[in-house]
Order: sequence, then C-alpha cells, then structure tokens
Amino acid sequence: MLKKILFFIFIPGFLFAQVIFEPASSSVYNFLNRLSVKGIITFNDELRPVPRKLIAEKLLAAEGKINRLSSVEKEELIYFKRDYYPEIQIINSSEEKRTVFFKDDEEAGFRPFLYREKDFSFTVDPVLGFTFKRQYKEDFKHRFNGLKFSGYYDNFGYNFYFRDNEESGKTIDTAKRVSPEPGVVLHQVKKNSFDYSSVRGMISFSWKSGSIDFGKDYIEWGSGRNGQLILSNKAPSFPFIRLIFSPVKWLQFQYFHGWLYSGVVDSSSIRETLVENRESYSQINKFIASHIISLYPIENFSFSIGESVIYSDKIEPIYLIPVLFFRLADHYNSGSSSGDNAQVFANVVYKFYPLRAKLYSTLFIDELSLTNLLEGGNLSSVGFTIGVNFVEPLIENSELVLEYTRLNPFVYMNSDNIQLYTSHGYQLGHWIGSNADQFYFSYKQWILRGLMINLCAEYTSKGQTELPEQQYQLPYPSVLYGPRLNMGKLGIEAEYEIFRLLFARLFYQYLDISDEEQLRTPVFKWGVNHSFGISFVYGI
Repeated sequence: MLKKILFFIFIPGFLFAQVIFEPASSSVYNFLNRLSVKGIITFNDELRPVPRKLIAEKLLAAEGKINRLSSVEKEELIYFKRDYYPEIQIINSSEEKRTVFFKDDEEAGFRPFLYREKDFSFTVDPVLGFTFKRQYKEDFKHRFNGLKFSGYYDNFGYNFYFRDNEESGKTIDTAKRVSPEPGVVLHQVKKNSFDYSSVRGMISFSWKSGSIDFGKDYIEWGSGRNGQLILSNKAPSFPFIRLIFSPVKWLQFQYFHGWLYSGVVDSSSIRETLVENRESYSQINKFIASHIISLYPIENFSFSIGESVIYSDKIEPIYLIPVLFFRLADHYNSGSSSGDNAQVFANVVYKFYPLRAKLYSTLFIDELSLTNLLEGGNLSSVGFTIGVNFVEPLIENSELVLEYTRLNPFVYMNSDNIQLYTSHGYQLGHWIGSNADQFYFSYKQWILRGLMINLCAEYTSKGQTELPEQQYQLPYPSVLYGPRLNMGKLGIEAEYEIFRLLFARLFYQYLDISDEEQLRTPVFKWGVNHSFGISFVYGI
C-alpha cells in the first residue's frame, strides 16, 4: 500500500519532464532572443545552457503567433521545429515510434540516426569540421572530428560530445590568452601544429519544477554578447553537480559545485618512479561552488543575483548546502585567517517593446568589503558590462548590438594562486581579463533562412599584467595602468546553415595589435594584419 501511495504522490509530477541542455553556441538562442525582444514570446537566456524542451515550448509559442513573424522567421521556425522534433513529441505526449537512418526526414530533418518512442529516444551525429584561413601572412588549418549522441529515458536525459582537434601552421597560438577563442588542454605539441580534445557529457534527472545534473560541460552566466563576466566558455569545461529549481514561473534557482583544474603541484605528493627523472606527483584540489537566483516579475524584465566561492585542498561540506551564503560560510571556516576567494554578481535585463530594444547589464564584484566601503574606500576589484540590443532597427530581419565592458585591476585574481578565479590557467569569466576594457559593435542581417551576414568591430585595451602584491598597496592603481595592449578588430562574415547542424562560413578580418608588455602577445600578431578564410562544420 505504501508503495502505491508514493507512486501516486511522486510520479505525476515527473511525467514528461525529461531534460537535455542545448549548447550555448546554438543558433536557436539568437532566433528566440530576437522574437522575445519583439514581444512575440517570453524568453530569457542570461543563464545558459537551457533545456531543449524549454526551447521547444518557445518554438510552439511562436507558432501560435506566426502572423507576427517575418517570412524569413517563419522559415526559421519550421527549420528549428524539425531539429526539436523529439522534444515536441514529448510535449504533445506522443507515443509515435520513429526511426530515421541517414536521410532527410519530413518531420525530424536530416539525421544520421534517430530512434524515438514513448519513453526512450536516441540521436547520433558525427562531429566534423575544417577551417582554412590566411592569417599573419601564413596559412592556418584547423580540422576536427568526433561524435555526439543524446536522448531520453523516462525521467533521465543524457548527452555526450567528443571532438579531436588539430591546428597547424607557422602562426598557431597554443596559449590563446587575450583572445575570444576558448582555452584548450594541450595533448601533443609538434613543430607547427598541436593536438587537443574537447569532451563534454551529462546525465540529468528531472521533475516538473527542476533537475539534478551531473556532467562536464560549459556553464555561461551573464548577458554579454562578446563574453560573459560571471561564467563563460573561455576556460575548458569542468565537471560539476548542479541543481536547477523553478517552483513558479517568476523564479528560478541554480546551484552547482564544480571541480576545477589548479595546475599547482602538491609538493607532499612528489615521489620517484622506476624511471629516473620521471617523478610522479598530484596537483592540489580546487573547487568552485556557486548559486544564483533569477526573478521574472514581468515578462520583459529579469533580475539575477548570486555569489560564488573558489576553495581548495578538500571538499568542504558547508559549500554543498545550496542555500547558504558562501561569504558567511567562509567566515565560519576560516575564522580570522584569509579564507577562501568569494565573489558576488548581478545581472539585469529590460526589454522595451515599442523600440524592439533589449537593455542589459552585468556586475561582478571579486572583492567585497563592506567595512572598507563604509570607511570611504572603493569596491576595488569590480567588473561590469552594459549593452543594448536592437532588433530590426531599420531593416527587417536585422539586429544591432552595442556593448561596453570594463574590468578593474585584480578582478579574477587572488593572493593565493590556488584560489584564482581560473581553471587550467584561464579565467572563468570574460576573456579580456582584468585591468581591461572593450567596446563592441555587431550588425547582423538575415538574407534568407539560415543565411546571415555579420559586420562586427571591437576595440580592446588592457593594462599591465598585475603583480599580486600590488592589490594590497595604496594608492590603488587605476584601470588600464601600466604597459598597454591595444587591439582593434573589424570583420565581416557570411554564415549559411545549409541544413541541420551543417554550416559553411566565409570571413575576413582586419586586426591591429600593439603591446608594450613583453611575452604577453606573440610577436607575429603585432601590427596590422589581414585574415580571411572558409570553414565547413557539421555537428556543433
């Protein structure tokens, strides 16, 4: 009898609540954002990735207002609905069985393999790509291959992604430091080439109002279009456990605990092996705990506030409690010692429908001392992004973005190198790093379904690489102090999503870099350079 009671209490809330998360790089986010800025649907993307089932719901909501869509948007809606066929079937409680093997299916689009029935689905795609470009007066090639699969089983969702990469050329950049390119974990470095792998995967258990996820993936928090202050894809993905809970439509809570890569050797673990000069050692453990609460009081406004803490050596149970204030938990752990590295942050978005405009801003505070502030000091290690996104400002099927980002000195830094806001040596937040600012402009025009022209420009300035002890010296240095890096970019690209997951891209970029600090920027990047190339990608 007890088993029957539990069944009827818990199971109804779990029905049709499967979850798979859509990668933050997917083109569907831009499509849904444009519709939301026009007031056609309600969609918030400051916390990504979001579940594919939620995206499918928004596509169906847009279909209910199809008369408000442009002709190109109508074609895009049909296209995306085919990609989200498994999720739409779940929403519709369909028991239809469907098997697709290497063909263009009328409802599911082109699929190498898809199997779907009431309680189970499985999709497989290869991951293939090749880029050729002429950069810094030399040829550059990037090829990759891999595999991804995803699916649902009852209340579980699962996905896996693997990609093997090789970059080759005389002007390759293995470090990718002051660059929007995601950081990499080098596997093998050869003359004029290097190899690395990208691996992501997750399994999720979900119910009507939330999910528990265990995986290794990117988490991107913040509304920046050219980089996120809070969490971005600059550092390689890391493993985590995560709780997402949304009891009502106007509130969402997210918490995760992650395992970062410190790169700091634990000297007590060094030992000799059977081969001379090949010692074995372990690195010091490094962790991140973070939570954020997002409020949506009205459909065109959202406000999020959260905090995170970087700590090391061993797992602290107090940081496994999702609802505690981590800054106060740090005081409990450390007493009068320096303690762990805590951050607080906020994000706000407002959509002004009459002008089809989206105003957004992110604030990141790396060192918050209320005592210092009340005594007349400043917030010191602070970063912020402010931007505006116009949809169809003058021409139909267009988008304009203007954005400014500034990070004061010592943001993402700490006196203890094990507690830097980094993983694998890359900052977890915005790719420009601390002591820097950036102006960013982008204009996109959709010519037809899947074909987009993008004109973009950015100007980045960065002061010297700070010394840790300078953070504790007075007077506090101003932003952009020290030897300067200036980087101006102007580019144009044409991208065509030929069919599901297959992209072709042509691009040209003008780049002008000067750097007064030695060893920060590779010498071959200095001066004025022109780059152009072509790429073909399937599966990402």
